[in-house]
This record gives sequence, structure tokens and C-alpha cells, in this order.
Amino acid sequence: MKIEKISPQVSSESGLTLIEMLMAVSILVIIGGSAYFAFKSAVDAYHQTEEKILAAQRCRFAMDRLVTDLGNIQVSPQEPELALYTQDAPSQLGDRDMFSFVTLVPTDPDPFMEQLSSFQSQNASQVPLPLLSDVQRVAYFVAAEPTPGESILNSDNFRGASTEDIGAEENSRYALFRVTTTTLDPEVVIGPFLQGGTIPETDENGAPIYVDVATLITGLANFDLQYFDGEAEVWNASWDDPESVPSAIQILIAVQGEARSTTSTNTTQFTSQNQPVTPPNSMTQSTMVYLPASATAGGGAGGAP
Repeated sequence: MKIEKISPQVSSESGLTLIEMLMAVSILVIIGGSAYFAFKSAVDAYHQTEEKILAAQRCRFAMDRLVTDLGNIQVSPQEPELALYTQDAPSQLGDRDMFSFVTLVPTDPDPFMEQLSSFQSQNASQVPLPLLSDVQRVAYFVAAEPTPGESILNSDNFRGASTEDIGAEENSRYALFRVTTTTLDPEVVIGPFLQGGTIPETDENGAPIYVDVATLITGLANFDLQYFDGEAEVWNASWDDPESVPSAIQILIAVQGEARSTTSTNTTQFTSQNQPVTPPNSMTQSTMVYLPASATAGGGAGGAP
């Protein structure tokens, strides 16, 4: 009997080699990196758009306040208390203009109704409080932004809009401020405040002075005003004619976005005409306001429609 030997068959399973595994890992890294950069670009674009929208909202708020005040302006070249005061303050970091005028300031709630109701509840022997007039002098100016929790009156970085070195520090952040006061004479409140940041507490008669300082825009990049002469049909950087008033005022406001890198904050770019360029993530808005013909007391507005 013949016995045949059965040779065992060795079964081998196929697997990944080292090279194939490295190639697979490399492909996964490339796909993951591409997906990460695509996601990061989308997130950055979203944040930039959001910053511009927020800057546009802040810019629009200040622009609406300016247009409202100019719509109720009261100007009289014959009356110093109703005069229009302007100043052109260009700098390498952008314009820092200032102007002041008398306007009608609406209040909410109405102080007249509040005080009227308080008078009815008071005793007849008590002396009523003086009413707050809605005819006030308003001033728009640019100054260094105070630190959080600090008032502009106590800020060491305060520089009035009348100074020549405003905007010299590239690292400073600037803000647009609005000052309102019932004292119409600019030499009593507006002048001392813009020159040194001081506000008198009482007038020459001993009556208390009402002053309100509001911050309209933080992170201001540019605040430029142009005044249109209707007779000469030219635009002026400031209005120095005491005998007339401009026909229209053009307002340009540029606001920086909140998120800014250090290089974009400390570096100023210029065009070929040596004009400052607004930083990235900023929003610029411009409008032109025609002064109403009824705004001039005692004379025409010099070509105002």
C-alpha cells in the first residue's frame, strides 16, 4: 500500500505595506489641511463682514445725529451767539475737524413735562426749578479715546480739537464726541472745554451751566467736513466768513473695525497724493446736508435751497 504525503499549504493574507500606509496618511493630511484652511477662510470672512457691519452701524448712528442737528441749525452772522464755528485739522492719520453751532436738541423724556408734573406735586411755597431750554449749542470734535471707566474730562490723553498736534501719536485710538450746552456763547463753555478740557460750573450770573458730553464713535479713523459756498460754487475745508453761512456741508466719517492687528494699528498707509488710507476692516460713509433757508436768522443762507 502506497501512502502519499500531503504537503501542507501555507495561506498568506495580503496587508498594507509601509509605503502604502505613508501614502494614505499623507493623503489624509492634505485633505484635512485643505478643509481646515477652507473653514478658516470662511470664518475670517464672516468676522470681517461682521466687523464692517458693526462699524457701519456705529458710523450711521453718528451720521444720523449730525444730520438731525444740522437740520435744526440756527445761524445768524449778526449774532455772535448764533455763529457757526469751524476748524480744519488734517493729520497724517486722517482729518480731525471740529465745528460748533446752535440747534434745537430734542429731549426724551421731555424735561418740561417732567418739571411741570413735579410743580403740581410741590407745595406753593417751594421755588420751582428753572426749565431746561431745547435751544442749545452743540460741538462735534475728535479727541483721544479715554480708557474704560475714565471720563474724558479726567483723561490725560485729552487734547482739544483746537490743538495742532492732535493725531500725532499713531498708537492712540480716537473717538468722536458731541457736547451740548444751554450756554449759547461759545467763549463760555465750548472754548475752554476744547482748549483744556475744563467746564465752568456757573455762568457770570451765578446760574449753573448745563453741559452734556457724549461719545458718538470709538475707533474713529477720519472725520472730514467740507463747506459749500453757493455764491462762488466752491468747497472749502473750513468756513471763515463771518458775514454768511454755507449752503451745504459734506460730512465724511471713517470708523475702524473692533478687531485689528497691531501692525494695522501702528502703520499708516498713504496714496501717491500723500493722502491717508483707511485701515482694513473699516467703514466709510459720506453725506451732504443742505442747510435750510429758515435756519438763518436775520439774513439769507447764501444760496441755500
